[in-house]
Amino acid sequence: MKNNFKIDGTKIITPDGKELLLKGVNVNGPGWVFPRDTLQDIELILDVWKFNSIRLCAAIGWEFAAENNKDLDGIIKAFTDRNIIVMLEVHDYTGSYPADEGHRRSHDAYVYPMTVFKDWWLDKAKRFKDNPYVWFNIMNEPGPDDSKDSADSWYKIHDEIIGVIREAGAENIIVLDEHGWGQGSGYRGGKDGYASAVIRMGPKLNKKYNNLVYSLHVYDAWYDGKQDFDNYFRDASELGLCVILGEFGVGKGNISQHSAIKAMYDSAIPNNIGRLYWAWDDGGLPLTDSENGGAWAIDKKDGSMPDNLTWVGKSVWLDSHGLLESPVPDYNLPLLPNGDFKDKMTGWQNWGRSSVKNGETLGRKGNILSVDFGGAGGVGRLIELKPGVKYRFSAWGKNSAMANTASNAGIKYSSVDNPGYQHHETLSFTENEWTYKSLEFTAPDAFAAASSAFIWKIDANTIFYIADMELTEIG
Repeated sequence: MKNNFKIDGTKIITPDGKELLLKGVNVNGPGWVFPRDTLQDIELILDVWKFNSIRLCAAIGWEFAAENNKDLDGIIKAFTDRNIIVMLEVHDYTGSYPADEGHRRSHDAYVYPMTVFKDWWLDKAKRFKDNPYVWFNIMNEPGPDDSKDSADSWYKIHDEIIGVIREAGAENIIVLDEHGWGQGSGYRGGKDGYASAVIRMGPKLNKKYNNLVYSLHVYDAWYDGKQDFDNYFRDASELGLCVILGEFGVGKGNISQHSAIKAMYDSAIPNNIGRLYWAWDDGGLPLTDSENGGAWAIDKKDGSMPDNLTWVGKSVWLDSHGLLESPVPDYNLPLLPNGDFKDKMTGWQNWGRSSVKNGETLGRKGNILSVDFGGAGGVGRLIELKPGVKYRFSAWGKNSAMANTASNAGIKYSSVDNPGYQHHETLSFTENEWTYKSLEFTAPDAFAAASSAFIWKIDANTIFYIADMELTEIG
């Protein structure tokens, strides 16, 4: 292919010989679950947000979404005619690998076998081999874990598909997602384990094929991951692997994702690693504070910076406009996000029997958390404590009847001085009337693991209600 993009070691080189740093976003494509028409937003994506690349999400067997953005050629032409990279990917095998036999996942979704997967990519290789702006991202987030078996499967499947594409005469850039749902387990354990299929298997593929890019996805697994990112990028560079960040996202109030993405930026910017946000149109990982959260819902469309961007929205905006520097601004979330359950269960993990209710019928304003009859249950979430800082933790709570075993809310953390012991700073409630309780504690000088908040009820014969949890710095 004449005038193709080339991979030179760890760098992406454009057809005119310049180094390329990807600044992009994931968008809706053929058969993808989100129905919003991508072409209606092309001017916003390119002229207002200034992205230089898109990752076009597609699916083969999701029959329920078959009519969504189905004009693949039209979408690709619209972007590539403007010299925008379209990274075409297949979402069907997320967390898994194609098998020899297909199977029906549901009444309106089918998982096709490896033979069909190969044919799909053979067709795309033939159709787009003369368009260097079309890149082939073989499969989204393959592999269920960070095992050697997963890494071996990762190599085998990618080797077969790359072979099909290259035999068709397509020298387009090929992108390979990391295994373990794309996150490489946050690279815990480093290059000596199998957290990263890219680090373990990428060099072998590079010896066999040219123009390969390796894509890491960044979510909760990279909590507090600055050093892990530095190690990953260093190890990839030493092995001559070209790495990008094909997805990263931040859910509303999600401490672990905020922490992960700040660490990602603070490592990716000085290491010159390209990055594409998830997603243009996903309210679960919003770029704007609008009702739907989509990037297209910005309140200014004249090129000036919108006023309704989330923290990560501001970061992505500045980044795509060449204005973001490391270290990136802090996210300044509350110390205990959504401790009043105003956003219902957002950010909380439900361990069982828990739901959010309107507190007015139970004598409290606003929302409350209810842990129901029938046995143990509760919720938890990650938080960030600062080393050596003194805190006050407080909450209002009551049980539906006097509890034989106390219902609890608290903060837990572990210190590097005693990593095997988990400290619990606990408010205990046996009362059946609303009761305010608080405690004070000082965080250790260094943490052995992430800290968290929890609510836990044991008594099967009571309902535990809790409201207005707060965590504040007091010195």
